[in-house]
Amino acid sequence: MTRLRIFCEVASHCSFTKAAQVLGYAQPSVSHHVAQLERELGAQLFDRQPRRLQLTDAGRVFLEHARQVLGQLADAEREVNDTVRSGAGRLRLAASSSAAATLVPAAAGTFHARRPSVQLSLIEADTATAVLGVIAGDFDLGLIYDYPALGVPEDREVDREPLFSDHMAVAVPAGSPLARLREVPLGALADEEWVTPHTDTRCWDALTLACRNAGFTPQPVHQTNDYMAMQGLVATGVGVAVLPRLAVAIARRPGIALLPLAEPAIERVTFIVTRRGSYKSPAADAFGAALRGALEAASDPELPLEAYDLVHAVGAQPRVLTRGNG
Repeated sequence: MTRLRIFCEVASHCSFTKAAQVLGYAQPSVSHHVAQLERELGAQLFDRQPRRLQLTDAGRVFLEHARQVLGQLADAEREVNDTVRSGAGRLRLAASSSAAATLVPAAAGTFHARRPSVQLSLIEADTATAVLGVIAGDFDLGLIYDYPALGVPEDREVDREPLFSDHMAVAVPAGSPLARLREVPLGALADEEWVTPHTDTRCWDALTLACRNAGFTPQPVHQTNDYMAMQGLVATGVGVAVLPRLAVAIARRPGIALLPLAEPAIERVTFIVTRRGSYKSPAADAFGAALRGALEAASDPELPLEAYDLVHAVGAQPRVLTRGNG
């Protein structure tokens, strides 16, 4: 199984060097394992160019099966562990940075009180990394986000349970005339300078799509994926920013006003993901319940999130999370 894991890591990063760093192996050892795997299969799995490494057709076919095998092995290990130890063991979670800073701590406290024998391990990961890790069996659960407006196809190898909807907020300097509005139409920001996410992210893609639909293209003067840095830059007056309400729940910087975007809003949905058809342990179910219970604590009363019911049907309306609505 070691060679399968090495192969999948190399395929994920398109790099022997990066795979070696992630796995903690020497780079020649990684290259040796892949070469040995190719000899055993009698097929070349990677096209090796001086500055580019990519899967061959045979490599893509083998990658699909390798991920399934590793995922099934991880399922077997977890199910045996649950059977032998009656719920003790480990639960591995990959979560986006904003969720890791808000939802996960509150959920972890509840989870530990109810299942003290289960060790929870958290890795902060972007959506793509979390999904690949769940498919490979590296994580039991992923906590990811997506923007429905982008229409990115769902990965057929995972199940996604919608947890809540986050209608993005706009941050403007406290002294701006915009700060006096109850909500801000996106078109009213057309002439503003912007603090935006980096251009290689889904957050940037969602922002630019919404702005184009409003008739303009945002002109970034600063780019950062750190939402606290975004708030700080807005407070200095260098520009405006759009950020998730969940990120606002972490902390608010002084010197800014945070306001709802007028409809049509930029919607970001957070999901719990598991590998499709995989064994789901009682610990995973318990942590999912703890996450749902943590939503209200992570929801800013002035900019509430919208939670989905546990039994979620297509087309069902989310409910707004406010203090005291249970």
